[in-house]
Amino acid sequence: MSLFNNYRKGIENVLGRKEDFISKGLNGPYALLNESRKTFSSVPSTIKPDAKTILEFDSSQLKKYFGPNSYSFDTISIGNHPDFKFLQENETIKHHCVSMFVDIKGSTRLQLKYSLEEVRIIKDTLLTLCINVVSHFGGHVHRLQGDAAFVQFVRKDHNPNDSIINALNAASVLCQAVSEDLSAAFESYGLDPIKIRVGIDYGADEQVMWSHYGISNCNELTTTSIHTDLAAKLQHKASINSIRIGKNLVDAIEMKEDYFSTPTQITDGLPQEDRYIIKSPELNYRQFDFQWKKYLKSFSFYQQKADGKLEIVENDFQLNASIYLPDEENFSTSYYENNSAIPKGNLIKYQLMYKGFEYHRKPQEGIIWEAYNSGAEAKAAKEEVHSFENFYVNRTYCIAHAGYHGNHYLKCTIQRDHSSNIVLKFPIYVDNKVKPLDSLSAEIRAELRRVNQ
Repeated sequence: MSLFNNYRKGIENVLGRKEDFISKGLNGPYALLNESRKTFSSVPSTIKPDAKTILEFDSSQLKKYFGPNSYSFDTISIGNHPDFKFLQENETIKHHCVSMFVDIKGSTRLQLKYSLEEVRIIKDTLLTLCINVVSHFGGHVHRLQGDAAFVQFVRKDHNPNDSIINALNAASVLCQAVSEDLSAAFESYGLDPIKIRVGIDYGADEQVMWSHYGISNCNELTTTSIHTDLAAKLQHKASINSIRIGKNLVDAIEMKEDYFSTPTQITDGLPQEDRYIIKSPELNYRQFDFQWKKYLKSFSFYQQKADGKLEIVENDFQLNASIYLPDEENFSTSYYENNSAIPKGNLIKYQLMYKGFEYHRKPQEGIIWEAYNSGAEAKAAKEEVHSFENFYVNRTYCIAHAGYHGNHYLKCTIQRDHSSNIVLKFPIYVDNKVKPLDSLSAEIRAELRRVNQ
């Protein structure tokens, strides 16, 4: 299953049924779309002459798997960032920002086979997909440029690590959808596949200045930062269907080493490391390729098919996670996989579920819980693997302490005598900022003492 099946089917309908429609006397894109809507229930019931896209965007799948996002805006807009509109034309403010440039390639050759109206609908549908995906993850579209978009991931006075995570999640979802799902629709009709390239960089508070450029009534509120400029440069240097990132992202969230690599380039016929996006006496700044496919495979609901492509799967067994709230003395805030940076020091409860209900262990089964931590802090503490002192053996839940900065995962193994073991993983981010728990219930205190004896 794909997150955006309706988009692929709609594009295939435009690409593949044109000749059939012409034979019926239906020439022109809107006549085509009016006929197409009979096939797909997700198409709006009425296609008006000024309709912009083939399909309405359905965010329910994104919310189901990646969870709701507290950074997303109530209303999608373009241009000046809503959180910084208070700035007057002569004012400046220093504030962090994650800049992302997305470039979709492959639509130009469509004009050799399809009408301008049809090309416009296809291109606009792809851009609309991009806008809606980044908006779900809290991104703000600052500018559209042909087949490209410039997106800012930032909320004023909020955690910059959350913005980095949101940008990586959005870019990964887009790369998978465009390079694997949508490109297949073009290939099936003998067209060059659609391709995507993404560049992302992060500037901290002291590295980014927000201000207006231009003159009164003809200006733009944007950022002045080498890291905004480098995001565009990273996108330009990214290979097809890839994400290139700056070192600041890796350092800020202490990215797991599995998810990034040093780019290479061919020099004198041999591959050589291409370590720097900028190299000068003033600054040597590293660049990396973000391994989005490996990253998405860390989510429990993605699996790799035999052809190497990813798909969404429904698992009967799942892990639910929730964050402890001291004021309520319980675990009442749901946490979705890699959704945000959990403040260091918090407690997380993992509950084993089966078909949406809490699982009850069968007598012949064994249940093992382990935490796999990455990053410098976990390595220094020799806690890269934590077994909870076997306190949670055969229990259907586990309470973990978010003790180390970085990207980690909780592993639950259901051991079965006469069938294959079931292995579940749940990835999380832990922030570098500490949020101590002021109070814990007596029950939780006693449990943690047992675990940490």
